Amino acid sequence: MTSSYHNIDVPFDYRHTCWFCGEPYFDSHAFMAVPNYDNQTLPIMLPCCQECFAFANAVKVSSLDLLRDKVKQQLHKKYHKHLQIGVNWTKEELESSEMDGKALEGFRISGWKMFEIAKERVNYAGWPINIDGLPCYDVTTTFQFEYDGIIYTSLNHAVTQLAALYAIPQPYLEQVIELVGRDKMTYALRFCKTTYGYSPAERESSLASLRALLAEEQANAQPLRRSTTGLRKVVLTDIKQLMLYRTIIAPPAIQWALERGVQTLVELADHEDVFFEHFGKESELTAFTYFNGLQIYFEKRELDPEWAEQSDPNRDLFTE
Repeated sequence: MTSSYHNIDVPFDYRHTCWFCGEPYFDSHAFMAVPNYDNQTLPIMLPCCQECFAFANAVKVSSLDLLRDKVKQQLHKKYHKHLQIGVNWTKEELESSEMDGKALEGFRISGWKMFEIAKERVNYAGWPINIDGLPCYDVTTTFQFEYDGIIYTSLNHAVTQLAALYAIPQPYLEQVIELVGRDKMTYALRFCKTTYGYSPAERESSLASLRALLAEEQANAQPLRRSTTGLRKVVLTDIKQLMLYRTIIAPPAIQWALERGVQTLVELADHEDVFFEHFGKESELTAFTYFNGLQIYFEKRELDPEWAEQSDPNRDLFTE
């Protein structure tokens, strides 16, 4: 008898747990891609807790990556007050605080545990999606963003959550991050918290001052740059554009990497500042898009050597 669905393999240590958040099992969500870009033929059954089962059933998405992200976003939304405990307190501060009243005393005793449970659920990574022992779906974490020990589904998700958490206008936080970069989130939040109460004109003046400060710091630092002499010459038209996980891998980004001998995730991380300096001249968004695409590309090449050697349309350029 032919099965009408696929059950994913569940490792022994993960029996009776939710694939999305690690809580006890309630029911399985039948995932069917909508739109069905990859021509999926049968639903994939994903073990869920009661909450994640309801979240997953409420959305229609085209990939498991997106389904996981939608569920995680709902967990963030529902438990944002629990996650906020870790922002406002340390464990020691909460346990040693003097709170009057039964409700406050209960919060002092159980508050940190509430934070830890919420944090574990939103950070939970699940296990690889295999069916009958064979890998069937490579769920990427490339777009995820971590700040202060909390994992967000993307930089945009982090900005949305953190802007609400600190009562900062989201567009203002986005502008500051555009200037300082995604790796300086603490700096961006601190700057916004000290200036967002100003008038619009004063905020524009603050942004102008920040631009001048960053330009001065860059000029004074005089970072050591890799010489452009002797770089390998790669013709842009020789590079084939490809799409992985519905993400376009841009030929200019591949050209930049190959000309500098950058072919692994580690090497790309080492050249991150130079990459953003090069492509950020056009647009910070373009630089982020190109960089994320390269991360996905190099991750695919490293995790799937057979694909890299046989199916990558640019494989010959990596062996020259």
